[in-house]
Amino acid sequence: MLASDFIHTSEQFEKVELLQRQGSTSLSYRVRLKGKDYFMKQLRPEHKDNWRYRVMFHKEFEVGNRIESDYIVKYVSLNENEKGIYLLLEHINGLTLEEKIAKDPKYFRKTKHLRKFFIQLMKGLKALHDKHVAYLDLKPDNILITQINNDVKIIDLGFCFEDHYGYTAGTNSQFAAPELQSKNREKFDARSDIYAVGKIMLYIQEKCQGRQPHYLRKILEKCTQELPENRYLNADEALRDIRFRRNLFLCISGFTLALVIFVLIATIFIQQHYLKSMQEEIEALEEQVDITSN
Repeated sequence: MLASDFIHTSEQFEKVELLQRQGSTSLSYRVRLKGKDYFMKQLRPEHKDNWRYRVMFHKEFEVGNRIESDYIVKYVSLNENEKGIYLLLEHINGLTLEEKIAKDPKYFRKTKHLRKFFIQLMKGLKALHDKHVAYLDLKPDNILITQINNDVKIIDLGFCFEDHYGYTAGTNSQFAAPELQSKNREKFDARSDIYAVGKIMLYIQEKCQGRQPHYLRKILEKCTQELPENRYLNADEALRDIRFRRNLFLCISGFTLALVIFVLIATIFIQQHYLKSMQEEIEALEEQVDITSN
């Protein structure tokens, strides 16, 4: 089904609020329809008749509409009014990753929060990779942390890369993989997203001044390899590796703890046995002294 089959005429919104965060090619609003809030993304007036940006909106809706993931924003409809084409998406109460770090830098200093973020981000990307879609524009501004439960929501699929559309991706040099920066299109794939995840995790570490467990550091080293063939093939492979490495880490930690406890118990037992032996020898000497005295 084509995106044009989804286009609706203008909705009658009960409330329209222009948001502070705006894109370079689009305007963002919070709108209310039938008592429910939505996020609205509309092309800027100077771009409303630009076929390239219109195609990007069609692509974004087609991709977003077929992706089912708890960690990717849900696309509701593709619409058009007198101001041009626009998208309607679920409204999410939360902060961008950048805002979350600025507001609560201590949050990501806890390993469990860092691991949760990594896993949820990878699960969101897995939903895209499973549908043969590469995101290609992953950065802190495109990741929301929800107000309730601090869950990940990947937003803005406008620059994603998939089979049915030509390349329209934008990149952020700070997080973009080398092949994106060199515009080597033949190497654009899921591994480009893996690189961006690694760079974002290192960015969090730098901003929050936190420490990462050894098993996670090894994973990030593989994510950020210069050559795509040295990275994980996709998000699913990265998720399997973090499960394996964490389970191995827990097994080694558990074995080490058990060994320490065993050594402590053995030491206590030996000390008690030694003290008992010493006590018996002292009592024997005292008896000999008594006998000699008598």
